[in-house]
Amino acid sequence: MKIMEKKQKRDRYEMHKYWGKKPPNDLQTLIVKYSKEGDVILDPFSGYGVFCCEAYLLNRNVISNDLNPIANFINRQLFQKDIDLSKLTQEWQIIRNSIMPYINKWFTFIFNGQDVHMVNILRNKDGVPLKARCEGESFKKTFEVELSQDYIDEFIKFENSYEITDWFPTDCLIENSRISAKKGMTVADLFTKRTLACHAKLYNLIERYSTGNEKEALKLAFTANLANCSKLVPPIKSRGDMSQGAWMTGFYVGETYLENNVLNYFENRLRKVIKGKEDYLKYFSNSIFNQFSNSYQITQFDAKKIELPDNTIDYIFTDPPYGDAVPYFEQSLIWNSWLSLSPKYEEEIVVSDSKVRTKTVINFEQEILLAISEIRRVLKPLKYFSLTYHSLCGLEWKAITNACILNGFELVDFAWLVQKSFTPRQLNRAKTVKGDVLATFRKAEISNYQRISDLDLKTLFTNEIENWLSIDKLDTNEIVMRIMNFIFERKIIIDQLDILDVLTESFTFTESGWCIK
Repeated sequence: MKIMEKKQKRDRYEMHKYWGKKPPNDLQTLIVKYSKEGDVILDPFSGYGVFCCEAYLLNRNVISNDLNPIANFINRQLFQKDIDLSKLTQEWQIIRNSIMPYINKWFTFIFNGQDVHMVNILRNKDGVPLKARCEGESFKKTFEVELSQDYIDEFIKFENSYEITDWFPTDCLIENSRISAKKGMTVADLFTKRTLACHAKLYNLIERYSTGNEKEALKLAFTANLANCSKLVPPIKSRGDMSQGAWMTGFYVGETYLENNVLNYFENRLRKVIKGKEDYLKYFSNSIFNQFSNSYQITQFDAKKIELPDNTIDYIFTDPPYGDAVPYFEQSLIWNSWLSLSPKYEEEIVVSDSKVRTKTVINFEQEILLAISEIRRVLKPLKYFSLTYHSLCGLEWKAITNACILNGFELVDFAWLVQKSFTPRQLNRAKTVKGDVLATFRKAEISNYQRISDLDLKTLFTNEIENWLSIDKLDTNEIVMRIMNFIFERKIIIDQLDILDVLTESFTFTESGWCIK
């Protein structure tokens, strides 16, 4: 008995901006194909929790695991049924009424003899406000205004002298030039004095006037909004000074940035949280779901030491760490710090450019191998395990593929997931794969594998690709799919070889695909 949704976007997965969400429809297909109702399902790197939530709504017993505290927090809010949205709305109205005068003090100024409300302010890297987008009762739509020097001088004097009395986090970022986290830089430095003061006041009022799961929902909206109202929002200059870009990854502050009104943007995020909970809760008013007796667990195990018995899981899906592409814990500090959550950095599986962390390529390979070994241990014999590769070149490709072969996983299916957005690395490399690679394996007996030198393997790959291209041009996805099958059929352990290097050195890329030089 199951309910399958046709639409791709789900409001329940729009409540927070945590990275790496996979398309729910594709996940539903996997769940139905590789498990049955009542089965026990695990995601050891669950992130936002999309896969486990879909499995839960399809009457599976789920274990949603992630070592990152903010991911656990998001999961708890996602799965929470015991929440009163009317109470949440009432508490928010009390908080809103309390904070409105404070927000007005910071975001209101006089224009043409009347008070106007600033929605966004353009500031330069020195913190000088340059112009603002405003709204007012006598204006039908928002308008932009250049800020006068008198206003700028007066405001900067007020801002610099203002003392914030509400609590805010002062945690230091982990120094990492790759994500623009400079030495001595704190979470507070990611905000202007104005937005820091308003965030601190808002958080204080949430603590004071809200309780229970409703308070947790408000904190979900709060953390989801933090980057929106930080210095990390760049303008898209080709569209105008006030055209908003999006916080992607890292803590880079540009020559100019947009300072957004904390209250306006928080209310937008809160609406998304409420819509998300309405979307989730509607299932449990359905008679079909009332017949279910399944359960969910949200755990925070180290994926290298999953605290579950051997051979107890019926199906596993996961989206493992992306090597050096996203240092999740370092970037999550903007959220974890406000919730006073402390990640176990030493246990994170990641490659970090930070000189203060010992997270090298070698560490990553060793730890991915341990995580895949744990997946094998808890998975029942002959059951299935699906994972996504965010990239099929370099580190992630080699470490994960080798770990699967060494742990006796047989490749049974291979497909492509096309996510809502690509990482900057994918967008900037036209010849690489587009989308995420989805591989499904069966737990089999561990058998012999073969190691081939990079030189010999390069020759082997080149010959195979040349044979394929002698018949027809192929895109990168198709070539990688064939190489993947080739490697798993022959159980080849890869050393340092990068498939894209083989392609670019020996073949030509055209609009219609790869061809022989």
